[in-house]
Amino acid sequence: MTTDAHPLFDPLARARADGIERTSTSVMLTDPSGRVLLLRRAPNTLQAGLWELPGGGIGPDEDLVAAGLRELGEEAGLTGVRVTAHLGHEDYTNSRGARTRAFVIAAHLDHSREVRLSPEHDRHAWALPADLPAPIAAHDAQLIRRHTAPPPALPGHRPLPAYLPTIPAAPMWGSVFFTTEDGKAVLLRATDPAKGLQWAGGDVEFTDPSPLHTAVRECYEETGILLPPDPERLPLLATVFEQPRGGWPAKVGFAFHGGTLTPEQVAGIRLDTAEHTEVVLLTRDELAALNDPRRAQLTLTVLDAVRTGVPVHVVR
Repeated sequence: MTTDAHPLFDPLARARADGIERTSTSVMLTDPSGRVLLLRRAPNTLQAGLWELPGGGIGPDEDLVAAGLRELGEEAGLTGVRVTAHLGHEDYTNSRGARTRAFVIAAHLDHSREVRLSPEHDRHAWALPADLPAPIAAHDAQLIRRHTAPPPALPGHRPLPAYLPTIPAAPMWGSVFFTTEDGKAVLLRATDPAKGLQWAGGDVEFTDPSPLHTAVRECYEETGILLPPDPERLPLLATVFEQPRGGWPAKVGFAFHGGTLTPEQVAGIRLDTAEHTEVVLLTRDELAALNDPRRAQLTLTVLDAVRTGVPVHVVR
């Protein structure tokens, strides 16, 4: 799915355009304790004894997420995990001389589960990023440590547990805002009537490195559209400060521009029926006529940011 102004992310099409001959997906799966799942190559396999992330080749009719989840099920017997982000890729030439692109997705296991290995591996380990087993490929170790590292401590700052009680609770959210080719806003009707029309998005979770990662994760969960957590491809449209109201504390939100969807792309949206019932496309005039002026005005403001290319700061 692509547009001239803001290309949506099609990683496999990009790989083909770059002359990549083989693609694969690995899964960086974390458990509730923050440990990462690693598997050890069995004897009599290529690179026997090496610890690695679960993963393998992408089939001709698969996308990179489906391939990663299939490999995780085949190699570790784990299904039903929650995909949280696309972490990028690494290019290399494999042992057969083929140009290969190895994608990595992050996923989280909300509850401890039994790991059931395939014959391809002889051991598994749930390892903390600071205590990875050896031998492990350097790029896997770097990837794990880069994406699980806590923010560095700053001199003079109080530890987080001491700091949080001194400030009002202020949850954050991240969302992706799409428009159609004729300038309509792409909205999702919430299953809960009280929530009305929404953008794809949700609250930042502890496993999200940033609100942009939240927006990408929620967009995939709610629409089936996979995007990279890349600020150049998903530019910031709006920062929204929501004042405390109706029992809710103050909230800060970030809206990112996902680009322009064609009619075919809109029709291909895959809704999570537990959260949304339909896709709604509205013009500016239709937005202004809604019975919920507070939500409508925010969407109108973001449409102005799409038109001008200038991010807005909203206090409401």
